[in-house]
Amino acid sequence: MPGLGSATISADIPLLAAAGSNFLYARTDGEILPIDKRAAAAAHNIAPEYFKTWGIPLLAGRDFDEHDTPDRQNVIIISQGGARKIFGNEDPLGKTLLIGSASIPSQIVGVVGDVRSRKVAEPDDVELYRPWAQDNFNFLSIDVRSGLSVEAVTKLVRGALAKVDPGLAIALPQSMDAIVAQAVGQTRLMTWLLGIFAGVALLLASIGIYGAVAYSVAQRTTEIGVRMALGAQTRDVLQLVVREGMAPVVSGLAIGIVATFGLSRLMAAQLYQVSAHNPLLLMAAATLLAITALLACLFPARRATRIDPIQALRTE
Repeated sequence: MPGLGSATISADIPLLAAAGSNFLYARTDGEILPIDKRAAAAAHNIAPEYFKTWGIPLLAGRDFDEHDTPDRQNVIIISQGGARKIFGNEDPLGKTLLIGSASIPSQIVGVVGDVRSRKVAEPDDVELYRPWAQDNFNFLSIDVRSGLSVEAVTKLVRGALAKVDPGLAIALPQSMDAIVAQAVGQTRLMTWLLGIFAGVALLLASIGIYGAVAYSVAQRTTEIGVRMALGAQTRDVLQLVVREGMAPVVSGLAIGIVATFGLSRLMAAQLYQVSAHNPLLLMAAATLLAITALLACLFPARRATRIDPIQALRTE
C-alpha cells in the first residue's frame, strides 16, 4: 500500500514486557546434553520481511521465504552473538541445533545482527528466529515500517484487514518510539534525578567556594591594604586571591579524575554505550567545575581590589 515501506507479522515486539519466549537448544555434534541441562535462548517466531521491516542486517545466509513450510526442513536464523557463543570461529551456516523441549532438529540458514529485544542495557547472548509457517503463535503482531503517523498507519492496516476478514481487530496500535520511551522511562527518570542532584551539588560547591574565599578576603583586609599601599596593582591582588582560591579546587579535580578511573567498573554498570573513561566527557566535567569555581573566586577577588588602603589601615 502507498506510504508503507514494508510489513510482516511476528509473535512478539521488541522491548515490550516479556517480549519473546525461550527455546532450549543443543548442538547435534558431540555430546548431546539432557533437556534439564540445556541452555535457553531468546526465541522469536517471525514471517518473511521481518528483518527488512525492523532494519536488522542479514550478515550471512538467507532470510525465510515462502518455501519454509511445515512439510519442509525445519530452519532457524541465529544472531551473530549467538553464533559466536555456540560455534566460536566455526561457520554456523548448515549446522543443526536441537530446538525446544521436543528437540526439533533445525538447520541454521542465516546469521543476523544482534538486537536488544528484551532490555536496552542487557542484550541476550543468543537469539533464535523460527519461520512463522513452521512455528506460530495464537496471538500475533503486525509490524509496519512507515514514515506516516500511528493513526494513518492504523487506518491503512485496518482497511487491509477488513478485506481479509471484517472480524479481525487491532488491539493496541502504537509506535516503536512509544515502546522505547516506556522501556527507558525508569532509566530516564533516574538520569533526570541524578542531573538535578548534580546541579544542586554544583550550586552548593559554588556557594561554599564563594563563602570561603570571601571570608579569607575579609580576614586579610589589612594585608591587602598594606600590599596596595606599597604599590601592589589591582591585577596583582586579583591574581593573589584567585590563585589561593583555586589551589584546592585544582587539587580536588585531580583527585576526582583519579577516583573516576578507580571507580570505572562501578560507573560502567550505570552507563549505556558510553565509556567510563571517555576523555571528552571527563574534560568537559572538569572544565565545568573549574569555571564554576573560578567564577566563585572572581567576585570576592574583585571586591578585594576595591579595598581602600587608607581605610584598611584605619580599621586595623
